[in-house]
Amino acid sequence: MNAKGEQNRSVRNTKRRLRESLIKLVGRKPLSAVTVSELTEDADVNRSTFYFHYQDVSAMIKEMEDQFISDFSIALDALEQKSHDFITILVKCLERHMDLCQILLGANGDMAFVEKMKGIVETRCSRIWKDAVPDMSDHDARVLDSFLIGGVMSTVQAWVLDDERADADSIAAILNRLVFEGICPVIANWQTGAGR
Repeated sequence: MNAKGEQNRSVRNTKRRLRESLIKLVGRKPLSAVTVSELTEDADVNRSTFYFHYQDVSAMIKEMEDQFISDFSIALDALEQKSHDFITILVKCLERHMDLCQILLGANGDMAFVEKMKGIVETRCSRIWKDAVPDMSDHDARVLDSFLIGGVMSTVQAWVLDDERADADSIAAILNRLVFEGICPVIANWQTGAGR
């Protein structure tokens, strides 16, 4: 391996150790209370190395969030394209960012991040409801959004925080059944006027 490849691997390993330590620390205290000192001590990383990569813990979280939001937005394209695989694609996205999800979705995490995720999904879902049922009222679309997004987010949060977490395909299969056998027939009835 060349020097640049070795350096990149070293950076990845350092960031991985920092993320793992952050997950451990957030299990014991609020994210906002985690300091650089305790994070670097737990990760066995020099403070100067941490500051080479990040200004503070918030900057570290921000980098992780930005990477996730970018990936999450791409995954949501499958939703807008009405792909029947969109739930599996979204769950796999969460799995790729499991470290961030464990940090932010836990009891000591960041509810603002959860609300941000919900907002992104709601914007996309609302357009789908309106396309499927053009005369659906804004109120009805909001109720559908709340039900679907709240249920999926709650399920995903429980999955992320489960010590005996099922694999991504299993949770995606359950969510697919709930959406396609539960919500989709309701939308179909709405389209024909039977659901109003």
